[in-house]
Amino acid sequence: MQTLYIPFLSDYPMILTLLGLVFGGLLTLLVGTKSEKGARALAALSLLGGLLLNVLLLLRVDTTTVFHDIVWLGSETDPLMTLGFLGDGLSAPIAVLILALGLFSVVYSFFYMENLKHPGLYYSLMVWFVAAMVGVVYATNLLEFFVFYELMLIPAFVLVYVYGVSEDPDKRSKNALQFWVWTAIGAMISIFATLFLFGATGTFDIQTLYTASIPTDVAKLIGVMFLLGFGMKLGLVPLHVWAPPVYGEAPIPVLVLLSGAMTKTAAYGVIRIVIPIFRTVLADYSLGLMVISIVTMFYGAMLAIAQKDLKMMLAYSSISQLGYLMLGYTSMTLVGVNGATFQIINHGVLASLMFFCAGIIKMKTGTMEFDKLGGLAPKMPVLATVFVLGGIALAGTPPMSAFVGEFMIFTGAASLAGNGWAYVALLVIGVMATGLTAAYYLWAIRRTMYGPIPEGLEQVSDPPLTIIAILGIMAFIVVVIGIWPELLWRYVQPVLLAIIGGG
Repeated sequence: MQTLYIPFLSDYPMILTLLGLVFGGLLTLLVGTKSEKGARALAALSLLGGLLLNVLLLLRVDTTTVFHDIVWLGSETDPLMTLGFLGDGLSAPIAVLILALGLFSVVYSFFYMENLKHPGLYYSLMVWFVAAMVGVVYATNLLEFFVFYELMLIPAFVLVYVYGVSEDPDKRSKNALQFWVWTAIGAMISIFATLFLFGATGTFDIQTLYTASIPTDVAKLIGVMFLLGFGMKLGLVPLHVWAPPVYGEAPIPVLVLLSGAMTKTAAYGVIRIVIPIFRTVLADYSLGLMVISIVTMFYGAMLAIAQKDLKMMLAYSSISQLGYLMLGYTSMTLVGVNGATFQIINHGVLASLMFFCAGIIKMKTGTMEFDKLGGLAPKMPVLATVFVLGGIALAGTPPMSAFVGEFMIFTGAASLAGNGWAYVALLVIGVMATGLTAAYYLWAIRRTMYGPIPEGLEQVSDPPLTIIAILGIMAFIVVVIGIWPELLWRYVQPVLLAIIGGG
């Protein structure tokens, strides 16, 4: 297939993306001290440039892999440490997702973040947050991976601490600190696992580790440590303690990056690192991993049903949906991991879409409490359409994108049914969880969009055209991938086949 090739830009998209975001963020910070409009423009242009470069990368990795290796320590002939950047059918789509969500969040902030204090700081932190996440996805060795992984925490922490929604600074700092502590602990556990793995193999290179010989007992310990570290960042039950208060504290544009993008870097780490290296030894823990997946799915769903606030319902829904990702990992099969990879993209788009919708409701009505909402569909028909589409898509309704991912995940989990009745029972319970998802989203749609409109909300209307365009693009992606999953499959499948085989 003929692909678009632009000299230099097509050859160095990953390096140019990171440099553009780092220096774009710095210019945003400097210009923001004088002009909020200037900060907005620079942040948006930095992210737009990165997005376009990665779309070029995505077009190239349909037929080839783009790789760069820079010697950081040592010599060219005897490198001690290198910085590698890999663009393939797994990293490129997720990088495009992160950059697109970053761009959409920044543009959304133009309307949502009113009376913004220190606008240069806010917009530069958003750009640097995206840069660190993209660095995680590109990394080719574990040390580099976790340098970017740790760097993510700094802008995320400051964004929650400085721009959190709580008027009480003590509450805001407590929630931000809780986020920092829990996710930093998770990252540290993963770093210790990385050092143990280096001690056992003598290398940090991820590709080399795929074929390295590791004693079984050592591999089991390191594999569990990685899962524990990534599980904290994902917010799997019972490692989710930080997620609800932080999701409640973060303003909507920041929350989109936390839930829609940041958690996906941990999910990516499991697929890129844990499953290819530790797949065989972790098969012994498949029942326990499946239990964690199902508990996460049900715990998040039950608490979502109990919420009186749309934002918190969506927060617990995000926790529940991450259980599906874990279930895809559990089977360690090609189809199950494919499903989990699809869900990285699906959940990133759908969760962000629903949070954007919730933010619009807050902008237009001043509240996200269900008891104070209702009857918005006739007043906000575009928003209502997108909100309904997103809700039924997250419930796994065909032909929306999440159906494809969930189908593959449950197909992979079904391959474990021959291991005993417990696996069969858990699979049935997992399928039932999709019904709970449909229940709380339909209830949310009923309570916000239909029924009598509360007094004082008679004059609400759809959001500005710019935000409608963002919602339209995201809704379009949800429908197109659901109808034509080959668009994503063609990139993901060859990479997964190469790193985990056809099992």
